[in-house]
Amino acid sequence: MNLRLKTFESVLVVLIGLSFCGCQQSPSVQGARTGEQAPAKATVIPPQRKPLLRLVELPGRVEAYEVTPLHAKATGYVINIPVDVGDTIRGPHGDEPGTLLCELQVPELKEELAQKTAAIAQAEAEVAQSDAGVKVAEAAVRSADAKVAEAKSAIEREESNFIRWKSEFERISQLAESGAVTRKVADETRAQKDAADAGRNEVAARIVTVEAQQQGVLADLEKARADAIAARSRLAVAQADERRTAAMLDYMLIRAPFDGVVVERNVHTGHLVQAGAGTGKPLLIVMRMDPVRVMIDVPEVDAVHITPETKVEIKIPSLPGSLWEGTITRSSWSLNTTSRTMSAEVHIPNPDGKWRPGQYVQARLTAADVKDCLSLPKSAVVTQDKQTYCFAVDSAGKVLRLPISLGLQAGTDVEIREGLTGDEQVISVNAGAFREGQVVEATPPVQ
Repeated sequence: MNLRLKTFESVLVVLIGLSFCGCQQSPSVQGARTGEQAPAKATVIPPQRKPLLRLVELPGRVEAYEVTPLHAKATGYVINIPVDVGDTIRGPHGDEPGTLLCELQVPELKEELAQKTAAIAQAEAEVAQSDAGVKVAEAAVRSADAKVAEAKSAIEREESNFIRWKSEFERISQLAESGAVTRKVADETRAQKDAADAGRNEVAARIVTVEAQQQGVLADLEKARADAIAARSRLAVAQADERRTAAMLDYMLIRAPFDGVVVERNVHTGHLVQAGAGTGKPLLIVMRMDPVRVMIDVPEVDAVHITPETKVEIKIPSLPGSLWEGTITRSSWSLNTTSRTMSAEVHIPNPDGKWRPGQYVQARLTAADVKDCLSLPKSAVVTQDKQTYCFAVDSAGKVLRLPISLGLQAGTDVEIREGLTGDEQVISVNAGAFREGQVVEATPPVQ
């Protein structure tokens, strides 16, 4: 009975103690009931002036510098194909032709070439004959010119002789009328005058004849020259036909266009191949492997910063230690309308062939490098309703809303181009939880 009484007393004491504790109020509750509230704490920092470097890591791919599908220029049969997939080939160097890749046979082309050669020989004979005709015609023209000149000289002589005898006849006639000479002398003088006149007329008629002959030989000369021009034209046509046929025969030997590797073969000896690039698969596909192109698709946000001076580091994950450092070679400048990316290209020397088309690479680009700028951490920047701003705390502890203009984003920092002077105390942690005009307690960041 006493034991039960003592247990009851102990429980009663505990209950009384708990009741007393529950009636006590915490200081925060008491402060809230009295209307007192401590200001919120805000971690503030000044904008920092420092360089910002934006590094972007992007995937890329290796492509051959040149890829060339080789087709037949003329329809023919494959009689020799001395290369196969994976073989190294050498392009033309100086007078040395490229490696022979495939040889075709077109018998009718050889027959056509023989016919063209015979046509050239015939045309050359015609040219020689026409040239000889021109020389004969030129000689005839020279002879006719000489005859005309001789006739003109003769008529001048006969004209002078006629004038002489005409004057003599007039003088003798006067003497005969006066009786100084006999009539017989006057008749003889008349006969000489008439003879001179007849000679003059004869030479004039001869001039007409030789001039007509001269015109005839001149016409013959023009015809001979026209024949010579026509013969030379036929010769030129024949020579052009022969060169075309010879060129077609040269196309029967398909050679390497550059130093590289054979990556695909679609024909074998005896195959009939058709002329033209649109008739099916190419005979061979060759690639230039030194240098190679590394293609990188740069997102729109970084594309505006990419130039030929942009630094880049490229490595092949499957080849440890394969690091290449350089700059962007060129870019497409415009963006793909579907992916909103810009294609950037890097040329990498590949003398040992370790870079192969189709390989996956990782590229690290220095998208932008600002040497000196005001910056804030991204956590201090608030964007709302297409407006960007930050919150600063003035000397009285009141929160100020400051519109800002952003620039480069690099890591956790962002460039502030407009809106700050550098002397502000900007809220850097949980900035979106504060409002303009709020009174806060500014505290430095925890070190």
